[in-house]
Amino acid sequence: MIFRIFLWSSLIREMNNLTISTRAKLVVALIIVVSIIGVLIETAITKASTYYITVHELYSEGAAGMHHDTAVSGDIVGASVRWDPKTRLLSFSIKDDTSSQTLLVRFRGDKPDSLTNNWPVIAFGQLNSGGQFEATKLLVKCPSKYSAKDEQRTYTAK
Repeated sequence: MIFRIFLWSSLIREMNNLTISTRAKLVVALIIVVSIIGVLIETAITKASTYYITVHELYSEGAAGMHHDTAVSGDIVGASVRWDPKTRLLSFSIKDDTSSQTLLVRFRGDKPDSLTNNWPVIAFGQLNSGGQFEATKLLVKCPSKYSAKDEQRTYTAK
C-alpha cells in the first residue's frame, strides 16, 4: 500500500513536471509564431507602401542617394527614348516639373507599350556612380487617368 502511494505521488510529480515543460514549450512556440507574424507584417507594410521622389530630390541627395533602392518619378522626354531589342536595353530620360534637370534611366527587360513623350513614369532601382538610374521595374502611368477634367459642373439637391 505504501508502495502504491509512493508510486502514485511520483506519477503526479512527473505529470506536473511534464505540464510545466509542455507549458514552457507552448509559450516559446507562441513567442516564435508571434515574432514571425510581426516580421511578416512589418515587411509587407514597408514593401507595399510606395514612396517615390522627384528627379530634383534625387539629385539634391547627392552621394547619399547612390546605390540605394529608390523609386523616382518624372515625365518621359520623348526624343531620348532608345530601345535595343537584341539586348533588351531601354534607355530614356525623365524630368520633373520643378526643375530642368533630367535623369537618364536604363532598364533591361521588355519595353512597355505605353512609353510616350511626357507621360509620367515611376522607375524603381538605384542611381549608379555614373549618374544613371539603373531601373529594375517601370510603372508607366496614363496621364488621362490622373488629370482633372476642365469642365465644372454644379449639382443641386432636389
